[in-house]
Amino acid sequence: MDLARAAQITLIMLSPTLAVGAAIYASRLARAVWERTRRTDELQSRSAPIEQLATDLRRLLHQHDALRAGTGPGLRHVRLRALEAAITDLAVQAARALGVPATAPPGHAGLRPAELSRLLHDLSDAGLMLPAVGLLAD
Repeated sequence: MDLARAAQITLIMLSPTLAVGAAIYASRLARAVWERTRRTDELQSRSAPIEQLATDLRRLLHQHDALRAGTGPGLRHVRLRALEAAITDLAVQAARALGVPATAPPGHAGLRPAELSRLLHDLSDAGLMLPAVGLLAD
């Protein structure tokens, strides 16, 4: 008996188990895919109004500018990166709302400061009123 014949026999013996497993888990897989797409659609449709996005974006830009100008001790660099990630999230949402092309950042890292500054300038050019501080002043 060669290896191919042994594989055929094993497949024939396991086929009822595989069929029952597929029948049980196919419905769970389909339900999970359905819920995931529905949840994604709901999250996209529940975007905040552009006025709220602009207010939050202005507030975070002022906080970023104050933190950059401050001389406080501690984890200043970490706080700056966290603020830049939050600004990136709001800027991408505002860009979608205004129809400005924007690339989504990878993961929770946010855009690099140069890319974020460019996106904020594009949003400002699109009519979003943003303060000329911090990332917009560069």
